[in-house]
Amino acid sequence: MDTRDVVTSTRRTPDEPRRRSDEGLVPRYTIYGETFPPVVDFIEIEPIRDRSELFDWSIDAHTHAGLLQVVLLFGGSVRVTLDEMRHDLVAPAVISIPSSVIHSFEFEPDSSGYVVTLADGQLDSTAMGPWVRAQLLQRGLTLPLDADDPLGRRLGVLCGELLHEQKTVETGRVATMDWLSQTVLVLLARQSERLDDSSSGHVPSDLFREFHGAIEDHYVEHWPVRRYADHLHVSESSLNRLCRAVAGATAFEIIQDRLELEARRRLTYTTVPIHRLANDLGFVDPSYFSRFFRRRTGSSPRTFRRERLPAPMPDTSDS
Repeated sequence: MDTRDVVTSTRRTPDEPRRRSDEGLVPRYTIYGETFPPVVDFIEIEPIRDRSELFDWSIDAHTHAGLLQVVLLFGGSVRVTLDEMRHDLVAPAVISIPSSVIHSFEFEPDSSGYVVTLADGQLDSTAMGPWVRAQLLQRGLTLPLDADDPLGRRLGVLCGELLHEQKTVETGRVATMDWLSQTVLVLLARQSERLDDSSSGHVPSDLFREFHGAIEDHYVEHWPVRRYADHLHVSESSLNRLCRAVAGATAFEIIQDRLELEARRRLTYTTVPIHRLANDLGFVDPSYFSRFFRRRTGSSPRTFRRERLPAPMPDTSDS
């Protein structure tokens, strides 16, 4: 995992004004407000209060590179934004956040629970990892829990044990934290599977995950479906059948969805001129980017960005 882009950033203090970057996307942290190079087997747990209270229970939009998070809300409520989707959740509930998804939180004061952060590669280090990823971390997910479900108590006990192991220096500490965090993820993946009415028990294959990985590496190069198929050593028709079975969409649609998502992110969270943004996303002609974006969203890039600009602060100066 390459962490070179996260080693030099600093921690934002609660009083520091919030502002969007003119060039980059939203801040990229290891843990919110902090950037340090996580090790390959990185696992971190902390109570929601520990960090949220420092920032008046409001966590600005940010992302994590190569790290995934699970937020377990056991008390209070939260408004969470995952990319552009906003959800209002009341405890008990769970939020799963895959690597690189832009997210923010507005917690009700005195909310309680835990935030578990671990290296994305940790998920694939066990036999259950691919199934957990398919059920819980294909996309940002919110997961309600029943108040009287014993699952909540089990998760609370596991998180308490995970926090205890983190604070101690004992033989087997890392292995125990790995086991506890993997158990939390498996229990949540089971719950997600039970609540998914459309679930047929089908687990996306290794090939589908490889396709998603290839898209992440090459979507700005505008590879055609045939090139992805060649890269994966399958035929176009086989790749399309797989995508329809797993995601209900063609391979081309999945590629276009990723490109649209990145365009939305950059229009929302940066002020880079649209012609430069189009070039960064692989569009040689900005007008073609505008047509692509309008066709996908029904809005021009300029209008989309303008509608998402923060409202100007009222002028309170004396006249």
